[in-house]
Amino acid sequence: MNCEEAKLKVQALTDNELSEEEIESTLQHIESCYKCRNLYKELITLKKGLKGMNIPEPGREWFEDLEKKTTRKTIAGFGKGIFIFSYILLFLYAVYSIFLEKEINLVVKISILGILFGLVILLVITIADRIRESKTDRYKEVMK
Repeated sequence: MNCEEAKLKVQALTDNELSEEEIESTLQHIESCYKCRNLYKELITLKKGLKGMNIPEPGREWFEDLEKKTTRKTIAGFGKGIFIFSYILLFLYAVYSIFLEKEINLVVKISILGILFGLVILLVITIADRIRESKTDRYKEVMK
């Protein structure tokens, strides 16, 4: 085991995420490598120090305010728009490529186009359902 692998294993060891076999090989490496041994000691010390800390969770108001922020809504809408635009662009490119390829049989071209159009129809229906659902959702104000 090299030190790069051991670093990941040491972190997993401190979190009790290793199997018995991995624990043995990691401990053997820690015993033979002072850098990894020091890392292990630091992680154990850090874990012990964090164990007693009380980290407060944000209040309910923080989550409610986050959902109402126009910047967040704008960025989310922009991201969805980019995704849909990219999907449509990829779809058009696939259609264009299929019709330019002369070696592909006509039946295969029609079948592939059918699949692509079916996917587009499913996407449009899903988006329309989601929009309709969001307008009539009785549980909009309930936190997710």
